[in-house]
Amino acid sequence: MSENIVKFFGLQRRIFGICPECNKFFRLSDCRIFFKKKPVLDWMDLLDTESQKLYSREQRLKDKKKEIQIKASAEGRHLAQLQANRIDKIFAPRKLNPDDAKVILNPIDYVVFNGMNTEDTIKNIVMLDRQTKRQAHLKVQKSIEKAIHKDNYEWQTIRIKEDGSIKIE
Repeated sequence: MSENIVKFFGLQRRIFGICPECNKFFRLSDCRIFFKKKPVLDWMDLLDTESQKLYSREQRLKDKKKEIQIKASAEGRHLAQLQANRIDKIFAPRKLNPDDAKVILNPIDYVVFNGMNTEDTIKNIVMLDRQTKRQAHLKVQKSIEKAIHKDNYEWQTIRIKEDGSIKIE
């Protein structure tokens, strides 16, 4: 008799079905078959319940950890920016983002496209150059300033076509 029961349960491990709810495969031996009443909870059900609670707590802790990391990262960036502002004597006093600056060095030191890395549009273009007493450099600075004030500059767009040719608009 006991040999037949062992064979019966052994056969149930070889019989598979597909769940109509989730479309996953299952073994007949893994099924819980019950009738009109819900079955009485056993130790395995209690273990599953505790496992689910533990998983939920773990997820909440992970979410809280991520939230703390985001706050710490933002605070770190803020503190780093404060430190950079103490060191930066060029951009910080003018409330310019150094990431918006392009180093030219000659004839001027920097061209800053204000807002390029923090906003969708560029607010203005700032040309920064060191203060100098050299007459030749002062002359270049003045000539750049005059050209801008007189609208004596061109805007050209260079397009490279698929065939490799260049078109200037």
